Amino acid sequence: MQKITTTILVGFIFLMGCSTPLSTTNKAERKPKYRMQLGVNKGGIVENTDLSVIPNAHVDAYSGATSKGVNASAKMLVPLRRNAVETGIELMHNGQTFFYNDDVNGFYGERELGVTQLMVPVTYSLGVFKKNNAEGLFQVKVGYMLQLNILSVSNENGTIPRYSTNAFSNGVTFGASITPFRLNNGAKIGFYIDGYRGTQVYQDFYNRPEFDMPGTAFVKYGIIYQF
Repeated sequence: MQKITTTILVGFIFLMGCSTPLSTTNKAERKPKYRMQLGVNKGGIVENTDLSVIPNAHVDAYSGATSKGVNASAKMLVPLRRNAVETGIELMHNGQTFFYNDDVNGFYGERELGVTQLMVPVTYSLGVFKKNNAEGLFQVKVGYMLQLNILSVSNENGTIPRYSTNAFSNGVTFGASITPFRLNNGAKIGFYIDGYRGTQVYQDFYNRPEFDMPGTAFVKYGIIYQF
């Protein structure tokens, strides 16, 4: 987690050095922007894949699979000096399945979950190449995200371990966006890609709080409509 954060911050500082100052005219034109976003995502619960930390568990004793999901969000970009603070509300859903095949510890079967996450990001959005565009040709961002996690069991069978969940999680988020297409009504159409790595959501025999790997993470991408 620390290595990921450091890499993001180093890249962010580098891009700040590459940004072009706004002209006086562009500064005067800047005002809050509002966006609706819709897309798909991959990720959710990050399960433990290092089974060496489980006594006597063989390599296929436990595994997980994540299906593609959908996400939608409403965003606001508030100008701050040459760049902007971006925040809003995001909703993401996907399916996740855990498989148990551990004769030594007495667990076998599977558990299917529906994972819904309501998220509030707060990021610093940096416009890049601003000579002819106050927002920048494209934007990159980095910041913090808080998640409310709602997990539901859609199916389970066999003898499997009990589990618990954390209602709230948080972590580092980062991403990029571009809105190159302008409509007749002045709105813009574009694309986004976002990533996230945060704290643990799901706990069971194979995903304990003392293990390093379990957490939550995703990559999501889709279309932007900017008012």
